[in-house]
Amino acid sequence: MKNPYVSKIRIYPIKSLDPIEVSEAEIGIRSLKYDRAYAMVAEDGRYVNGKRTGRVNELKATYDLQKGIVQLSHREGGDISEFELREGNTDLDAYLSNFFDLKVILIHRTEGELMDIPSASSVTIVSKKSLVSIHKDLNSYSLENIRLRFRANIEIEGVAEFWEEKLFKTPGIGMRFKIGDVEMIGVSPRARCNVPPQDPFTGESDRSFARKMMKSRAKSLPENSDLAHYGSMYHLTVNTYLPDTEKGKKIILGDTIEILEPVNLRYNDSQTH
Repeated sequence: MKNPYVSKIRIYPIKSLDPIEVSEAEIGIRSLKYDRAYAMVAEDGRYVNGKRTGRVNELKATYDLQKGIVQLSHREGGDISEFELREGNTDLDAYLSNFFDLKVILIHRTEGELMDIPSASSVTIVSKKSLVSIHKDLNSYSLENIRLRFRANIEIEGVAEFWEEKLFKTPGIGMRFKIGDVEMIGVSPRARCNVPPQDPFTGESDRSFARKMMKSRAKSLPENSDLAHYGSMYHLTVNTYLPDTEKGKKIILGDTIEILEPVNLRYNDSQTH
């Protein structure tokens, strides 16, 4: 089997909306540059995301990050509206408010504050074979449908299913590793919430999804897996931490992955969703 390597890189400029697939990604502050740099927020201060409403799955977004443009439309078709991607764009806020039928504004942060784990990072890693394993067992959705449910940043190939779980240890112990010349620390498996059961194209919820996924994970658990230390089989993808020293470096398609050594963590993110 060849060395593990990066086969997909995806960035999610607006939290909860569509990704953009890129051939390389620059490291920002505790995250990939542009990833989850924007978020939709309601008047109550809470995110407008899949945990709150399946309506987010009906909103299609495409981007031109070099020009700072986002195009929005209903996923089933209709008019495409183009906006400058920035906080304080009242036309964009009005479009989002009308779409969700509640007052929404788009906010922008540059230091990873909108990540699911603001104190660390939300760069997540999964192997293609892990997605394929779950896809085969659920047998109801396309592979891309499964991929979009888990919203990983980095997908790897050249390894067996769930190999990526070598990138974390027991709670409180991380794993140093490198992707190309970028050093990272694997922190924990990503505990899943109520978003993966939602169809990424329609928002329809599959009440059997979590149960089937946990059954799939249990039967395919790698030997010597540390996943049991995290409480359940309802985990997929690996949370990582990007040290400040890595800012400005790039992860590029084809970069290989090298595991270095375990390290003690100074925080406990093991139960983060």
